[in-house]
Amino acid sequence: MRWKSWLGIFATLTLASLGGTQGNVQITINYINPANTEYQMTVQNNNTGWWVDQVHVLYTTPGVLQGTSAPPGWAYLPDVPWDAIPHNLRYEPTAATHRIAPGQSRTFGFKMTTPTPVEDFYIQFRSVNASNQTKEFAYRIKILQSVDVPKDAPAASSTQTPAAGPAGPGPGGAPILYQDYGFPTPTMQFEIQTRDANNLLRNSVFYPEIPEPPHLEHYFIGNIIREVNAHGAEQNELWTIDVIGAQWSSASMGWNELYWLYGSSQFRRPTVQWRFTPSAHLDDGSRLVRLTIRNTGRTTQFGRFWMHTRGGNFLTGAALRRWRDLHQPDVQQTLELPPNGETSLFFTIPANTPPSRFFYGEFELRQGSLPSTRVYFAHREVDSPLLIGYLGALGANRSTLVQITNPNTGVGSTKLVLAGADGVWRARFEPTDIALNDDPELYRPVWRMRVKPRGALSQTFTNVLLPGGDTLDPYLRMNLVLGDVNGDDCIDDADLLAVLFNFGATGANRADINLDGTVDDADLLLVLFNFGQGC
Repeated sequence: MRWKSWLGIFATLTLASLGGTQGNVQITINYINPANTEYQMTVQNNNTGWWVDQVHVLYTTPGVLQGTSAPPGWAYLPDVPWDAIPHNLRYEPTAATHRIAPGQSRTFGFKMTTPTPVEDFYIQFRSVNASNQTKEFAYRIKILQSVDVPKDAPAASSTQTPAAGPAGPGPGGAPILYQDYGFPTPTMQFEIQTRDANNLLRNSVFYPEIPEPPHLEHYFIGNIIREVNAHGAEQNELWTIDVIGAQWSSASMGWNELYWLYGSSQFRRPTVQWRFTPSAHLDDGSRLVRLTIRNTGRTTQFGRFWMHTRGGNFLTGAALRRWRDLHQPDVQQTLELPPNGETSLFFTIPANTPPSRFFYGEFELRQGSLPSTRVYFAHREVDSPLLIGYLGALGANRSTLVQITNPNTGVGSTKLVLAGADGVWRARFEPTDIALNDDPELYRPVWRMRVKPRGALSQTFTNVLLPGGDTLDPYLRMNLVLGDVNGDDCIDDADLLAVLFNFGATGANRADINLDGTVDDADLLLVLFNFGQGC
């Protein structure tokens, strides 16, 4: 969610009842002062019988959170250690009477010491009841996007699979619906719900949750295995599995395994995964995307596939399953995939199509004489940069060389980018970068970035996550060390001589280190002040 205004940029998250009414809290964050990266956070307690007695604002970098105001009877503690994210700001009441009571709210103030606003916060809070029982929750709130579309985009899937095997209870008792759902790429949040033929909820799992002791992962990669008690399932009944979440670059999801279990007898259903590359911009303004479909089952898979590439909104559940009633498919494909086999489809999005469209897909997968298993998905198009960097005020309008490398595989790409007037540069995903998508570690935080701004020493960042940068702070931030005129990463006599020989020159000139249009005393002082660095 995103609203932009100089009067405030805000996001609201209502925390529904999860594991008890103590989770029924609404948190609103307003970005109230862009000049000072200052925020206001309002906590509204909608519970009955539970009080809020601690609120934590979480961030990964030490020393960047500062409390600016706390309500009467509350205090704040900076950089309080807490498990996975150790650097946070904790607000707590000075006495039990100052807790946020049911129906009440409190407003807190804090700011960041970073030069640009962050896009996300994790908020942890604790509820307590009259018996001094406590429960902790942590949720992610998106406040401000620094790029045009989200890098973590909503994604959903839904499948309707027929019950298989003998009618009624099997020899081992009630039948089990076994599902193994995969998130091969970073996933910030998800919920998986399983409903029977009568639309009754049989199973649900949500992430992020905090196990004991409190712990918060930055993102999830892996698979979720659920064994759902399917008591009463009759043969050929359609059971529904709905998945909704937010993925880093909305890249990949789907089933690894899906089968009905009666005692030791397995009745397998077709399974499939799908994966999108980020949009690659073409010269005519259109955008190229690759979709890879993989058969994760143990037998050859036959079926059909339809996709609409220009959806205007996010569909889930029953609305997602009806998308073909409202939209004509842009892509139609007959599928025949061997076990673990895959196929790739390239498609273009016309130049006049706004970014951040949604892709709607449907698979009809056949197996033997059973009714088809139908799988549906909705994914937001990813039109965000591969990387975002911040050079500070001295980096405005400065050309920058960016070298991207996976040290484990040797795969890489080199970009020449230009920072804007705000000192922020963005490296696009280009058609030649589609090869990066074949690297098995594309969406893992293993990448090395060498950033070399014109006239400055380079800096190398390690363990970077693509696309876009780190999960909480999307900028590769640099404190520019200026004075490297000849670009050899050493500020020495050669650079000093280059400034002296070009002294007084105007216009484009590499010796114009501060980019003010003239080689003068200011450039000479930069070299002298940083002389010897990098050598």
